[in-house]
Amino acid sequence: MKTMKILTSAAFAVVLLGMSTITANAACVSTAGYWANHAWCLQTLQLGCLTYTQAQGIVIINNSTSGDKTYSLAAQLIAAKLNINCAGADSSCVASAISSADAWLCDHPVGSNVDSNSAAWKQVKAAYNTLTDYNEGRLCVPKCRS
Repeated sequence: MKTMKILTSAAFAVVLLGMSTITANAACVSTAGYWANHAWCLQTLQLGCLTYTQAQGIVIINNSTSGDKTYSLAAQLIAAKLNINCAGADSSCVASAISSADAWLCDHPVGSNVDSNSAAWKQVKAAYNTLTDYNEGRLCVPKCRS
């Protein structure tokens, strides 16, 4: 028969079941919408080759993304970087997409009117989808509870 021990402290709770360990305060990810309404741990954030303040980042997140896809990509990139830097989320499954998005945003800065049907958008759409999946908790880190 396996024994079960429950250890708790103010910092964390760990449940040991046989050989399995589950950490109750494991890192989780949140969406861009969450980060538009909550404090950031960073004063500035680099997107592509430009640096933005928190206020500028929130404007980017809240911008309508239907016409200019640079805003769509930047919002997902902001969320991913904040999930990693502020929430301590694992970045292993999204590191390549972050690099691709940053490189693409150097060539197509936020506000450069890239259309969803353009060849330029098709170059980075896979990275955008990966960032979105990551921020929604569908990759290597679960989504935070609301």
